[in-house]
Amino acid sequence: MAEKKWKLGDLEFDSEKEYLDATKDLKKIKQIMEKHDITKPAEARIVLQEVTGKPFFVSSYGLKFVEKLEKTVAEGQLSENKTDTSAGGRGQKKAEKKVHIITRRNIWIGVVIIALIVAGRFTVPRILPLLNGTSQQDAEDVRRNLVLAYAKNQVELQTSFYNYYKNVLGEESETALASANAQLSGAYCINLADENVAGYTDAQIEDIYVKLITAGELVNNSFNEPQAITDLKETIAQAGISGTPGSDANENPADQPAEGADVKVNLINKMMDYQQRIAAQLNYSYSRFDFTESEVTEYVAEDMEKMFGQVIYDMKMSDSDKQAYYTVFQDAGLFQGGSLIRFGSNPVEHNLPDLTPTIKIRLADAQEVTLNCSQQTLAPVASIAYELHDGQKQGYLVLRGNGTGIGFVQDDDGNSVTTQGDFFLNWNGTVTDGEWYYNGTQIGFLINDEKAGGIQYVYDLVYN
Repeated sequence: MAEKKWKLGDLEFDSEKEYLDATKDLKKIKQIMEKHDITKPAEARIVLQEVTGKPFFVSSYGLKFVEKLEKTVAEGQLSENKTDTSAGGRGQKKAEKKVHIITRRNIWIGVVIIALIVAGRFTVPRILPLLNGTSQQDAEDVRRNLVLAYAKNQVELQTSFYNYYKNVLGEESETALASANAQLSGAYCINLADENVAGYTDAQIEDIYVKLITAGELVNNSFNEPQAITDLKETIAQAGISGTPGSDANENPADQPAEGADVKVNLINKMMDYQQRIAAQLNYSYSRFDFTESEVTEYVAEDMEKMFGQVIYDMKMSDSDKQAYYTVFQDAGLFQGGSLIRFGSNPVEHNLPDLTPTIKIRLADAQEVTLNCSQQTLAPVASIAYELHDGQKQGYLVLRGNGTGIGFVQDDDGNSVTTQGDFFLNWNGTVTDGEWYYNGTQIGFLINDEKAGGIQYVYDLVYN
């Protein structure tokens, strides 16, 4: 029997502990590389100072990263020493011989250099991949993933800003959305929150990529967040709704009694509005498949009941009826004082996968397909929907019934895990359904009670 191995992307480990340690270090390294260009000695030195002498990394993978930092710093120091030596030699020669700078030859050299600099602004994005030993197709994939990540971040910001303007500042829905978009358009060089970026052509992606570099929002494949966005995020966090969608409080709970009849009715009204919006999201998600209207209604009802226990958004109630429901939601932890507590938008908090911009899907013995993936709607605790793209092809994936599965299956590492619930995959005109499982790192499919493929994460973290 072959010795059991643990895998993380292309990495392979002999024990589960090594695998889990490497997973933790991988996340730390990714965060570091989002802030620093470790190929630059000065940047590598900063990171090295931060991690040296601390129990920062716990795996051989993390230690290898530290070795890379040390090597970069050492090479930088060596380069500086050579530069100092050369500078000293040049200083001695200057004393011996006069150098004529303004000559016709030097003027022409200057003209050529300026022309090259101007041309380089447009050609560097295409030339660099060749210098780094990667193909043009690989470079285009990297640029597409970066632009998709940029757009996904703006979608999340738009939702957060919208909730802030609507729920905290009390603006009407249309005005709140306009305010959110105004913040994005004013701070960023381009607002992609309402665009179907995953369906853009390579030429459109290239145009956006150049704009981001030119505006200084993308440097060394890392994003620079505008100060205006950082400031607004801090304001939202201080307002108590740093999560998305966050709290829905229009008043300060400390300023009024939580048990007042008016407070109860007001909170139930907010709950009904919140449930209505979640139900609308779910209806849209399930409508992307060839389900009948009754099936969509059934799936939405199941998800809503799992989330809220009591589904009341389409009920006609008097104020006294609403007061009776107050205790139900308070006991469920959805009311706190005079505030409605909403589910957080991070799927990982509810043991749902947060898929990378690029994933690989395989079904049974079919060929593995690499797809662009973007989160569309979220019903925390219950289900999550993703939009899939490959060129002009488009599809949808829903992982639902989180925690309702009862079957057992072995994951790719041979561990016994419980199925989460049902999945629906609509790709290239074909709808596939079955059960899915998620053990924190792997997503697998079961079709007709048999293991039949799954989803593999595609990480864009690369260093030598």
